[in-house]
Amino acid sequence: MVENNIDEAFEDYKKVRESLSGLFEILKINLNEKDFYYQAGIDNLKAIKENVANLLSNCYGSRQVRMRLREIEFDEHELEEQILPF
Repeated sequence: MVENNIDEAFEDYKKVRESLSGLFEILKINLNEKDFYYQAGIDNLKAIKENVANLLSNCYGSRQVRMRLREIEFDEHELEEQILPF
């Protein structure tokens, strides 16, 4: 039962990461990298990503969350290099 809940939580986490990637693409298309709003947007996207991970750690064991996050990040490593700067 708990394993099922954490699986669902990480599926939602993956969706959040995809949404953050989409928002990053919008910033990248519409703003110059040196623009204040671009930098502020990137900082906020990073904060959201970190806070979602922290929420998962609070709801589930931090060791379990770290292992899952490593799996996700390993799977998405190539994508991050191409799309996400953070």
